[in-house]
Amino acid sequence: MFVMALAHLHVNAASEKFILKTSEATLTIDQKGNLKIAQGKGEILQVNCSVYGLWKVVLKNTQTQREYSFTPGKNMKVGQEEGIYRMTVSDFTAEDQMVPAIAEFTISVKDDGFCFSGSLKANSPEWIFKELNYPLMEGIRISGGKCGIYWPVGLGEYYGDPGNFGSKSLWYPAAQGCAMPWFSLNYPGGGLYVGNHDRSQENKMINLSYDETKKSFTSGFNTPVCNGFCSLPDVMVKPYSGEWYKASKYYRSWYNKHFVSVTPPQWVKDDSGWLLAILKQQNMEVMWTYPEIDKLCDIADHFNLNTIGLFGWTIGGHDHLYPNYHPDSQMGGREGLMKAIERAHQRGKKIILYANGKIMDTSTDFYRYNGIETMVIMENRQPQIQYYIKQKNATPVIFAQGCTGSEIWRKTMMDLGLQAVSLGADGILYDQMGVMAPQLCYAQNHDHLPGMSDTHNRNDMIREIRTAMKKINPDFIVMTEATNDAILKEIDYHHGWGIGLAPGKNAFPELFRYTFPELLETQRNPNPMITRTDANFAAMMGLRHEIETRYAGDVAYLLKGTLPKAEDYANVAGPPDLSKMNLLPAREATAYVHTLIEFENENPGFFRHGKFIARDGINVSGPDMMANGFLKDNKIGVVVWNTSLSEERSFSVSVPGYHFVSAAEPGKKGVEETAPLNENSIRLLVFEKD
Repeated sequence: MFVMALAHLHVNAASEKFILKTSEATLTIDQKGNLKIAQGKGEILQVNCSVYGLWKVVLKNTQTQREYSFTPGKNMKVGQEEGIYRMTVSDFTAEDQMVPAIAEFTISVKDDGFCFSGSLKANSPEWIFKELNYPLMEGIRISGGKCGIYWPVGLGEYYGDPGNFGSKSLWYPAAQGCAMPWFSLNYPGGGLYVGNHDRSQENKMINLSYDETKKSFTSGFNTPVCNGFCSLPDVMVKPYSGEWYKASKYYRSWYNKHFVSVTPPQWVKDDSGWLLAILKQQNMEVMWTYPEIDKLCDIADHFNLNTIGLFGWTIGGHDHLYPNYHPDSQMGGREGLMKAIERAHQRGKKIILYANGKIMDTSTDFYRYNGIETMVIMENRQPQIQYYIKQKNATPVIFAQGCTGSEIWRKTMMDLGLQAVSLGADGILYDQMGVMAPQLCYAQNHDHLPGMSDTHNRNDMIREIRTAMKKINPDFIVMTEATNDAILKEIDYHHGWGIGLAPGKNAFPELFRYTFPELLETQRNPNPMITRTDANFAAMMGLRHEIETRYAGDVAYLLKGTLPKAEDYANVAGPPDLSKMNLLPAREATAYVHTLIEFENENPGFFRHGKFIARDGINVSGPDMMANGFLKDNKIGVVVWNTSLSEERSFSVSVPGYHFVSAAEPGKKGVEETAPLNENSIRLLVFEKD
């Protein structure tokens, strides 16, 4: 790639200072191009950078395939009109030749925030814009005290010390990367919102770094273009007063103007969680036959779980021979599977069948004959490869990544959905659709531009499948692993994955849960039991519960209560957490989860149907105490958790504008509101609006 300066351009500096105002902040650009954003008088929050460093574009010659990177320096035309600051490049020079292209960048006020937008246009078929970085903002400073970072990876992270944040980049949309394209920098009493408001929800990279020496942040968005024309998505920069909830509401307000989240069937809203069972492993070892799905129903009853997910239910086992998903005669055949599903239904259980929406086994005839039509092709014309190994002494299974921009791939996934319906299942899970960051695909025959990702094709495929299945069975659902706000429009139920699904150093699931309280997601738990800590965390965050049985050691634990030893999983890649499994006898661990879920079922208005509001409007005090609120009609249920593992704690909770109604705990009667809370226990406090 060649880095070029812009040449043969006229500098047309604005004749006077340019000023924009929102309700809380002022943006100014002086005659030298110095840009400043200040909240109030700028005592705490300021942004100081130059308009001559705000962007970078990459142009590509489609004939020679050579790429040229351009930064503005001070060689661009700038101008202003009422309410708009405009930066224009009308010519680019590459290797002493003029490139017929125009880039225009604008700054204005929109929705009470500072809006950075514009357009790109190449006036020759020999040239395209490959990518754009805009806006690149340096000199973001929050002074005078504590600064926190709310970061949208997984369900969310919070960094109370910028020095621990460093430099991070996330691809959107993906739980493995960026689940929402916005972040917030906060101080006590206010903050700075930076968000990409892209109606197409195409892939992009969000960047943020902190310079410990300069005590300042730098942010930017990298957007693939791969086209001769592009209207730039709005990037909103908004200083605000109040807590981080203001930033969340600001993004959700924009989201609601353009998108509608899916409305799942009632049984999903009422669901307590699921038992995930791998019936047949990658090495062809069978853990559960189809008739033994009856035993899985027994186990689900012991935990009080309503749903069973069948993974490795096909002839190839788990993570093997995809996308060939056929009932296995060794486990009972198609008829045996259908009868087992029907028996599960008679017991009130829902059955979900697994499929992978993104990868194909390179050993299959499908890959041999259809791979070139269906796989993600990288810029070097090679497939995007993944490797999975479940037993240490086995050869890794090699997968090529499928592209949902391929019509053949989408039809293959549709056929799997139709098969799931015909087998009597209540839903299908297409794995990796919510987890994997979009990969840029250079295939010439897919339904996206070469060099772009299949981001929008994923949603199109899921929508088509979901629509077709619901015509057959309105209660049929489509699931995926993890979540991001681009797939919320199509996915009924999410299998948990990633940051924020269990207690962690920087985990802050409130970020996504508050922004999208309608999210229905299981807590990821790769163990055949749930610890009291993990169960309480899930209840407080409004997550559904989960256990997993994946290996022979898990089967022995679930059927016989056998506590595991290290040798039970000696050949397993990715065993369960044995320290958790050996905390206490299996019967005791199961009993608490059963009681907790029963407690949630007795209070469905909050745990099942309440709107998650985190601690917005709720005052909580006390050591080791965590709490979140759930709004239902004119009542708020506050779930309080004493996270101490050894001591009871005193605490206080108040909800201004509401009065206390009742208190309850799992398995207890006569609970007092102000009584100390036992170690690692939760309490539900109900408040009613005055």
